[in-house]
Amino acid sequence: MPKIIKSLKEQVVSTENKYLEVLEYLARQDSIAVDLEFDKNRYRYGFTMCLMQVAVGSDCFVLDPLSDGIDISRTFHLMENPKIQKLTFEFGEDIRLFHHLGCKPKNIYDLSVSSKLLDYSQVSLGNILGQFLNIDADKSSQKSNWFQRPLTEKQVQYAADDVRYLHQLESLLNNKIIHKKMMSWVQEEREFFESQDFENTENSNYFKSRDKDGMSEVQWFIFEKLIAYREKLAEEANKPSYQILDKDYLLSLAKSKNEIQSFYAESKAPKKLMNESFKNQLLEVLNKSKVEAIQLGLSLDKLVNPMLSKEEMSLVRSTKKERDSIVANIYKPIQSLIKRDFGENAAVYIMGNKLMTELASGSYLNLRAYKRELISKYADELNLKIELN
Repeated sequence: MPKIIKSLKEQVVSTENKYLEVLEYLARQDSIAVDLEFDKNRYRYGFTMCLMQVAVGSDCFVLDPLSDGIDISRTFHLMENPKIQKLTFEFGEDIRLFHHLGCKPKNIYDLSVSSKLLDYSQVSLGNILGQFLNIDADKSSQKSNWFQRPLTEKQVQYAADDVRYLHQLESLLNNKIIHKKMMSWVQEEREFFESQDFENTENSNYFKSRDKDGMSEVQWFIFEKLIAYREKLAEEANKPSYQILDKDYLLSLAKSKNEIQSFYAESKAPKKLMNESFKNQLLEVLNKSKVEAIQLGLSLDKLVNPMLSKEEMSLVRSTKKERDSIVANIYKPIQSLIKRDFGENAAVYIMGNKLMTELASGSYLNLRAYKRELISKYADELNLKIELN
């Protein structure tokens, strides 16, 4: 078992002088471990960075963006510097937040990619640390309120644990990746991940495709206006949107003005908005939105998601049947051979259901070069004829 390096005390950085000192130190490094604690419409409105943890060797810094002395944008030049590697683990939401804030990190090494390619079963960093370093990380603070100040000792410990072991983990994973000759695969995944643009990612996924079912053009326009009104109120109150008005209630209200009668029972508005005045304001937004929709030429009858004709439905079913057949007869057998040679978890990562469906549909945008080579190799072994254009 490798020696576990752990700082005696992680440093919470909340003053400007200390912050500038830390930034100067980090700028001299070749590699830093990075993680964020954030709130995404859980305790307050919006997508907010609450902590930024950075580790170099046994030095672990917990930067507090909510402190008056910390302008977190001063870290952006470090994150965007391609000469400094950023070690991370499951960095998907973190990079969305950075993009949301106008920062485009470069030279990211998400270690979860290597662990998946090496066939390690995982749910979290805690599981991987347990498997590789025999560390039992305390995850009880994972869903705590990161806005609260002062931070508890457990919160600081949890935050620091997300970065303090990543350099050790990198060394162990890289030894295995190099031994299995997968480093070029890892590099491809790194380049693909870094090329993605999350700048326009919404704070929350307000709309789902099924929400449009049965909605006329006018009704959908009204619903969008009601949601916009809810967001305005949520931002002003600095509260998560769901605490202002229930989305399903607004859907019902957009479909039928009569739903205003169930305002007190169904809207889930906070107490201070549970009154006739606010109810009338909501009704006013609805009425104005309907007038605007009609002025724009939207239809009261035409559906946003039109019903398919019998011919169209038949074509959809036929296309799905053909796609499913390609997945079952071509890509599933190839996936089985990947599983045979690299393991079940690696096979799911390399060629999961989403990719197989895309390939069967003729879409190759997400097909990395190493995956293309593997698929071609196993197709030859199975005597399957496929073209990956």
